[in-house]
Amino acid sequence: MGKTAKYIIIYIAMISLFTAITAQLANAETQEEPAIELHQAKLDQMLAPIALYPDSLLSHILIAATYPLEVVQAARWRQEHSDLSEQQALDLAEEQDWDPSVIALTPFTELLERMSKDLDWLQNLGNAFLTNEAQVLDSVQTLRSRAYAKGNLQDNQYQNIEREKDNIVIHSVERETVYVPYYDTRVVYGDWWWTVNQPIYWRSPRHYAYQSGFYWSPRFHISSGFFFGGFRWSNNYVVINHDYRYRRSNHRYNYNKVREYPRWQHNSHHRRSVKYRSDHNNSHQRTITSRNYESQQNLNHRKQVISRLKNQQSHNGVPRYKSKPNGNNKHDVYTKHKTSSNSKNFTAGKEQKKENRTYKVQRSEKSNLKNERTATKTETVRRATSDRVRNKQVQSNRKVERMSSSKQQRSQSSARRNTNSHSTSHSNRSKSKRVEP
Repeated sequence: MGKTAKYIIIYIAMISLFTAITAQLANAETQEEPAIELHQAKLDQMLAPIALYPDSLLSHILIAATYPLEVVQAARWRQEHSDLSEQQALDLAEEQDWDPSVIALTPFTELLERMSKDLDWLQNLGNAFLTNEAQVLDSVQTLRSRAYAKGNLQDNQYQNIEREKDNIVIHSVERETVYVPYYDTRVVYGDWWWTVNQPIYWRSPRHYAYQSGFYWSPRFHISSGFFFGGFRWSNNYVVINHDYRYRRSNHRYNYNKVREYPRWQHNSHHRRSVKYRSDHNNSHQRTITSRNYESQQNLNHRKQVISRLKNQQSHNGVPRYKSKPNGNNKHDVYTKHKTSSNSKNFTAGKEQKKENRTYKVQRSEKSNLKNERTATKTETVRRATSDRVRNKQVQSNRKVERMSSSKQQRSQSSARRNTNSHSTSHSNRSKSKRVEP
């Protein structure tokens, strides 16, 4: 009986341990990784032309951007079937192996064409949405709030504007109808708050109707199966209901019903061969700052770098940093790598360390090259000096030889003259003796 109780206790302990491990694994799988903060200026710039679209259309655009290859295929397919109406194109596109949101965009020919032509914008939008969905939706609400505060986002015959706490909801007025708005992003949001990243500007099509500061597309009459996606703004994520899409019920689009839909999940199958780039935003992290503060910080940092370089030049006595024209900027910049004034807000420390190591290597290479040039110059001067000394010695030796040879010649000539004069005087004396009687 004792052995049986012992086995039972061991069995219960093993079951409890297995249950605890399983629960931990389940929690680890369901726990979400911390989202990467995106570059806010580039995010506002990218979302500016679509932030004021109706919620139903905007949700399909954001989801479809995560499948850029299928968007390009859908745009080409729509050009080949340009004779079909909106509903016919939507029904026929159901046969394609595309994501439902990509299929939902097939009635909008011009919108699909714009998305497929600007592939960089399309892929960056999809990558940003996959990287940090909550920040993307926060940026959409920020843009809508600015347009609303300027009085440019109002109710009209095309759209209804509803406010839910701090969020703005946009949906079409007519049942099973969608109007695509166009607006000048440089005007509708007021003064743009980023100096470098100005908003993307799309030209208005000619056949759009102008009203209340917006250009409106012709009416797209689509069945209720189009309205299977939307936003749950209170939680900042996209919701989707495929059952509603296939059921194609005839009731009016209802935002309260959309909030009850399940959360959208990305399907890697429709990504096709496009690679994921989730870490490309690490080098662009930056906190939200005002335009004046940002420009002042950049100006102060530039002055500090220039003054530091000038001090190093004056201290060493040799200009180590020479200015050279940059291909991307008309102004002259220093070859030394500048560090950003907002580097404290960066989480990509590895990139900064890599740049520092690269700079040190380049600096050591420059120092070695300078030492080699100095040694070469010193050797050249030494050789030139020795050659000059050697030439002077040769010239002096030649001069001495010339002087000695000329002296010998003069002595020989003087000796000859003395000999001749002596012989002449002796002959004269002998002649005089003979003449005397």
